[in-house]
Amino acid sequence: MKLRSFQMRILVWTWALLLVVLAVVFYYSTSVVESDLLAETRRRSRSQLDSIQWLIHDHRAFENEKAFSEWVDALGFKLDTRITYIVDGRVVADSDVPFADLGDLDDHSHRPEVMAAKAEGEGDNVRYSDTLRKPMLYVARRVTGATGLPDGVLRLAVPLSAVSARLGLLRNNFIWIFLAALLAAGVISALMSRNMSRDITAFSKLARSIGDGDYATRIRVLPGGEFKPLAESVNAMAGSIERNVRIIEDQKGQLQAVFEGMREGVMTLDADGRIESYNSALDEMFNLASSTLGRTPIEVTRRFEIQDLVDALRNDPDQGDRAIQIDLMDTRIVEVSAVPFYDHKGVRKVVLVFHDITEMKRSEKGLKDFVANASHQLRTPLTSIKGYTETLLDTPPGDPRDAEKFLQTVLNNADHMDKVISSMLALAKSEQMGKTLTLAPVSGRELMDRSVADVTPWAAERGVVIRTRTPEDDMLVMAESDGLLHIFHNLLNNAVKYSPDRGVITVSAEDDGESIVFCVEDQGPGISREHSIKVFERFYRVDENTIDGGGSAGLGLAICRRIVKNLGGEIWHDGYGENTRGARFCFRLNKSQG
Repeated sequence: MKLRSFQMRILVWTWALLLVVLAVVFYYSTSVVESDLLAETRRRSRSQLDSIQWLIHDHRAFENEKAFSEWVDALGFKLDTRITYIVDGRVVADSDVPFADLGDLDDHSHRPEVMAAKAEGEGDNVRYSDTLRKPMLYVARRVTGATGLPDGVLRLAVPLSAVSARLGLLRNNFIWIFLAALLAAGVISALMSRNMSRDITAFSKLARSIGDGDYATRIRVLPGGEFKPLAESVNAMAGSIERNVRIIEDQKGQLQAVFEGMREGVMTLDADGRIESYNSALDEMFNLASSTLGRTPIEVTRRFEIQDLVDALRNDPDQGDRAIQIDLMDTRIVEVSAVPFYDHKGVRKVVLVFHDITEMKRSEKGLKDFVANASHQLRTPLTSIKGYTETLLDTPPGDPRDAEKFLQTVLNNADHMDKVISSMLALAKSEQMGKTLTLAPVSGRELMDRSVADVTPWAAERGVVIRTRTPEDDMLVMAESDGLLHIFHNLLNNAVKYSPDRGVITVSAEDDGESIVFCVEDQGPGISREHSIKVFERFYRVDENTIDGGGSAGLGLAICRRIVKNLGGEIWHDGYGENTRGARFCFRLNKSQG
């Protein structure tokens, strides 16, 4: 069988070589015959040129160009050849063109055969004639003019139809021989390779079945000869692949379940720092596009810190795990851990794990802020209470009015501490409400009028006038009644507190199309530009070393900002500047779409 298989290979290569040889012989034979035929045609054409040139000089003088053209027409008809006489590119006579039409012919001075005849005495060229619409051989010669005829170029145009016919016959014969040999080679090769093809097809089907996931397929009928060991090896390989694939599929299912079930976002990067895979938690975290795979982290997350972390690991092979913290656009805080690893080929890759630590950081910050702010706000009144109490105990004043004054100071500081604690609880409540708050259309006019009515008696005690400037409708906004009422109360209370006696407070509202802007403006001392943003921070006061007479805790505007944010709006200080008295606070809420 081995000998027979070897003979078949030799036979196939022999037939292939035969076909190549036939192709070379065909090309060479047609080329040689074509060259010989063209050479013979050129020789006969030059001989005709000699005869025509002799006849021109032997003829009596031509009266004019027309007489010469008529003579050429007659000669060309007898010789069955196209004769052309050219003088300085102008056709004087042409046996295939009437004398009257010679003026319409193109300038022939640039024809290859004419140029060669002028330069070397003779020239020829083979090309397709647009006039006669067939391939022609042009043979030209520079001649001396006869009596009445100037010097020029005599040209013969010989059709190559005879040459083409002989070449066509030769090509047809060779083509038939070529096809017959090819057919014979194909039949013999098909007969001899039939058994081998059957065996190879069996192996191909097995490989295709394995590729399609059918690992139970085997070669049941084993061919003889050298294919038998191969068939046994392929069957053994298929069985091994089937067992290993089952193990891999089980492990893959387990890992996929863990991968998708993780609350942490996970991203794997290849050796070039491009994304290979990611889980659904990461998709929810960054709202990734469908074209994420194959892109760099900065392209899909728009965070240069993550890209810098990856680049640092890739550029330093000795560097181990690293982690950074980033703030997302939705106020979440994420810790990104980068861990390098090596795949089965030894290629260094990177795994990024995204831990959402927002709640942890928020709790830490809340605790720190509470401790720091409470300590800061309660230290001064506690110190005052302790000092006055010790004074009353150690050295009681003799005058009861002094003792009453001391006790009043203690009471004022105790009231201030109570307001601080109450405000801190109100702020915590507003932050908690923002997580579960449901907005509904409410009347901005109704709540604003109610707040103005609540504050008017206190303002009247100091002669402060409250004026309103609003649209005529109900000014429906998306909000929550208690929260919006708290904002109006706080801004109006501050305006009354800081307004001078007999001052004017202006409450206005403006509809800008998609939202309504409410403003409260007073004529008090105002707020400088450096404090215009800080006043919304917790426990912030322009003068941190004083406790105002009203026992302010410095949390009112912070609570307002939190409530406005919960309502989907924004609040800002829109004052007059550093050198002008008065402050103006504005906040914007979305209009109701109903």
